[in-house]
Amino acid sequence: MDNIIDTILNINIWGIAKLFVLLGLAVYVVFAFIVVRQVRLMTDVVFGILTGSLRLVSWVLFLFSAFIFLFVLLLL
Repeated sequence: MDNIIDTILNINIWGIAKLFVLLGLAVYVVFAFIVVRQVRLMTDVVFGILTGSLRLVSWVLFLFSAFIFLFVLLLL
């Protein structure tokens, strides 16, 4: 019984917060990848002046979110 109480009292709140931050950023990276995929599918169907720009912006979003995830992973 004392071990359970000691375990509960020794929970690191900052460790849990870091885990949730990393989890949220990982979800955002997945979201950015889905945006890239959806933009690719959309530009295959709809042709226009901005198709190249849209693809570029979606890739920049994905690469930036992946970079931020890796940066925070190394920082935390």
